[in-house]
Amino acid sequence: MSTITCSQCGNEIEVSQALQGQIEQQVLEAAHKKHSAELEKVKLQAEADSKLAQSAAQEMADRKLAGERELLLAKAQADMDLAKQKLEAELVNREKRQVAQSEMLLKQLKDDAEAKEQSNKELREQLTVMMQTLREEKKARQDAELEAQRKMATEEAKIREQVQKDADERQRLNIAAKEKTITDLQKALDDAQRRAAQGSQQLQGEIMELDLERALTDAWRDDDITPVPKGVNGADIAHTVRSPRGTDCGMILWEIKRTKNWTDGWVPKLKEDVRSAKAAAAIIVTEAMPKQLEEDMGRVQGVWVCKPKLAIVLGTLLREGLLSVARQKALADNRGDKAESLYNFVTSHEFVQQIENMVDTYSAMSLQVQKERVAYERLWAQREKQAQTLLFSTASIIGSMQGYVGHASMPKIKGLELLEAGDEPGNESSSSNVTLV
Repeated sequence: MSTITCSQCGNEIEVSQALQGQIEQQVLEAAHKKHSAELEKVKLQAEADSKLAQSAAQEMADRKLAGERELLLAKAQADMDLAKQKLEAELVNREKRQVAQSEMLLKQLKDDAEAKEQSNKELREQLTVMMQTLREEKKARQDAELEAQRKMATEEAKIREQVQKDADERQRLNIAAKEKTITDLQKALDDAQRRAAQGSQQLQGEIMELDLERALTDAWRDDDITPVPKGVNGADIAHTVRSPRGTDCGMILWEIKRTKNWTDGWVPKLKEDVRSAKAAAAIIVTEAMPKQLEEDMGRVQGVWVCKPKLAIVLGTLLREGLLSVARQKALADNRGDKAESLYNFVTSHEFVQQIENMVDTYSAMSLQVQKERVAYERLWAQREKQAQTLLFSTASIIGSMQGYVGHASMPKIKGLELLEAGDEPGNESSSSNVTLV
């Protein structure tokens, strides 16, 4: 056995073993290449076989689809023939049913004619009731006309009285303005000159404030009506509502403005005064109404606005609301803080809706006379048309019955026969008759 020494590691290696390893490596590489070639050949053969199988499967599927299409066409034709036969049979049955229904309808008409002939007495009684109803409606219409005339006369008297009150109110304000001017001139000449330089609006506002203060004091003597001094922040009048027992029920702030134009800054300023005074409501009395209000009274951003002639009316509504809240709170003292509950109720939607409902009712009363006149005219015309339709419908029913049973078999019905010779035009039995053939 021959050996060689490795120059790297110095170990001895047998020559036969080194050659054997090289030979094995070469054999393995050759076998690997042969195996790869065989795998590639097998792969190509498998791809060719797959393409052939797909072509055959596609051809078979096409033949199967063609056969199924022929079967479906044949089945559809058979279904159409069967449906046609069913339709023809149904048409025959429908014709038979229509013939039977026609025969039944003819029999029913004959039975109805016989039954109507037997019920003539009941029909005459019904017609008598109808005529009585017409007479009652005529009397009711006459009563309604009289009632409407009475209401119109009453409303006209109220309107005249209101116009006279407005004229007296304006005259009273003018007289008060003159008296206030004379008094101020007598007190101090310098003060009168300053007021004249500032214009008449401030003077008129003071007059309205004094007049409103007297009106509030006269209307509710139990309440505390306190004017706010000039130069002090706040509204013009602080109105504390008190119950008959002297209990404070809340405060209403009054702001009086007598200018030609409305100013939007009034509302935020008065709302600030309400918060400062912890009041329950606020009212601006002015001749110049805001653009968003079409009536003489309304609510703008939580503040009530009205003309001077409606000040007491609005004050009464708000005062009643505060008294009502106070009565309710007095029954439930242990349910919470009174002031907070009162403020919550006054600023609630329920309270606002109640006041707005009262205001809407007052506004609607001014248009009620004209609306009632138009409504009654329309109602009378409608009832007259209904009565005429009822009479004509009754005549049509009698005419149809005469067509079934014969004209001679039907008894004469008062109010539905022709005028007979010799009847007087004023006779009730002939003056309003309707021709019936």
